[in-house]
Amino acid sequence: MIKLFRSVLVPIAVVIGVLAAVAPAPAAATHKQNFTVCFKNSDCNMGFTTGTIDWVGGPNVDGDGLVIGKVVNRANSDYSTTVVYEAYVGDNKRHSTTRTVKDGSKTITPFHFSRPVNRIKITVCQNFRTGKRCGTPKHYSH
Repeated sequence: MIKLFRSVLVPIAVVIGVLAAVAPAPAAATHKQNFTVCFKNSDCNMGFTTGTIDWVGGPNVDGDGLVIGKVVNRANSDYSTTVVYEAYVGDNKRHSTTRTVKDGSKTITPFHFSRPVNRIKITVCQNFRTGKRCGTPKHYSH
């Protein structure tokens, strides 16, 4: 009886061990975060950006951020809108990129901030003939 018991349990334990060894690692956690940032917080009429940040990485893990969206400037205006996207780890800036549109709306080519990134700061600026003015930035965290 003990021999029969061992002959059944040992192969089962071996199979379980093999399955555990070849099982794929759990996928990195992802989540999407929507954003809308305006030149003036109370009025998106002058210029804004909207879209999503696709975060990749687990809880408390600095991951990647993929930004997808558009930049909008008031049609037929005499100024343009520039949006500054900055990626951070804590207080340390890791990456920065800008997108500008002169008239109307422009879908931005998705861009990727590679790890480690745990915060993205988005600032909308207006480029007037008299100079550049920026609105209050918004911060999005992973």
